[in-house]
Amino acid sequence: MPSVPTAAAVRERLAPLDDLDKKVLGGLLATWMAAPQRVRDREWVSEQFVHLANAAIGAGDDGPATSADVERVRSFARDRMPAIEAAALLVFVRVAADLQARGGAFTFAAAQELVRGYLS
Repeated sequence: MPSVPTAAAVRERLAPLDDLDKKVLGGLLATWMAAPQRVRDREWVSEQFVHLANAAIGAGDDGPATSADVERVRSFARDRMPAIEAAALLVFVRVAADLQARGGAFTFAAAQELVRGYLS
């Protein structure tokens, strides 16, 4: 497991992300929280990323996805996936440490609250 980044390091890593990046990152974190055992499954993570990017970009919202929609999602995934996944992993590890420090039972709501704090 990677070392636990500081809260400041997480915020610094998230600072350059735009709204679309943060939307996909938030979805990726929610997906990972629902299935933490799959975080290291590269194929599954990539599939989830593309699904989230597709939804965040809105490809096909007005009917079947066009070639331009598909290309936009493909380009976004190619260009942004490494940076967004790396940032998401930092947040994931930091939030786990924050939850552990709080004590008590882990809840999805508590994790979401912490994630929102880092993304705002």
